[in-house]
Amino acid sequence: MLSHAPANVEAWFLARAFAALARDGVEGVLAFADPEARASSGGAVVFPGHVGTIYQAHNAVYRGRGTPRTLHLLPDGTVFSARAAQKVRAREQGWRYAVAQLVDAGAEAPAPGEDLRGWLRAWLPLVTRKQRHHGNHRYLWGLRTGIRRRLPPSLPFPKWEARLA
Repeated sequence: MLSHAPANVEAWFLARAFAALARDGVEGVLAFADPEARASSGGAVVFPGHVGTIYQAHNAVYRGRGTPRTLHLLPDGTVFSARAAQKVRAREQGWRYAVAQLVDAGAEAPAPGEDLRGWLRAWLPLVTRKQRHHGNHRYLWGLRTGIRRRLPPSLPFPKWEARLA
């Protein structure tokens, strides 16, 4: 949400989105909060991270962290996703866009017919930098009473203070 949006707009939005999903037969929602800050290669913070404060306020069940992984950050601090890399390797739909991201970051464009697996293996470490990610926070909601009763108990919510330790 935009910083100048009215107070409680996130809770208002979640309530309406969950009601619409329930009307469509969806029984539960899983959401992730990414607590890991990211910066550009020049040091400017481009994503401060978040612990899911609005999810906590909206009565989510907190279930801990997701799988840790290593991110590949482009010079502007955005993530070159593992899925984008897989699209390049397999020449799946969207691979040209993923290649363009790396070319924009400084890679030489692959030659027509070039082995993209080898191209990616050569260029990815040259135009991205690795950042260890400790896993996103996982939040659950049951959209029906029966589902809510079957959800596991919530773990203690993460707070910003714990994130900085």
